[in-house]
Amino acid sequence: MAYLEKAAGQGHAYAMGMLSEMLFMMNDEVRAVEWLTKGAEAGLPSAMFNLGCSFDKGQGVAAPDYPSAAGWYKLAADAGDASAAVNLSSMYLVGRGRVWQLTPVASSATFHTLVLELNRITRRGEQYLPGPRARRDAQ
Repeated sequence: MAYLEKAAGQGHAYAMGMLSEMLFMMNDEVRAVEWLTKGAEAGLPSAMFNLGCSFDKGQGVAAPDYPSAAGWYKLAADAGDASAAVNLSSMYLVGRGRVWQLTPVASSATFHTLVLELNRITRRGEQYLPGPRARRDAQ
């Protein structure tokens, strides 16, 4: 962990993300969120997503903050994180985190369309993977 702290302290975004995961496992949620924030601000999509989850669930922060969660999910989704797009669309679907001037249904539909497209692309790529699923789909 000392090496991760050193690398994170030197500005390595992936080290920041890994360090935050370790801190969450050690139940040091406040420090984990601090490193997640630094990783997200450094442009790491997984840190953006995880920070959104922290705000969404209220882990490592004073209380759930849905607008902040939606903002981080949006940034992560824009960076290509499909899980963030799913979470953001779910927030819109149930009416949480409305930070843009879009209706929840329109926003949800937009992100569900993105998720469906990402899923289609992923399934096309799976045909090239070895294993029973690839063989079954080829038949």
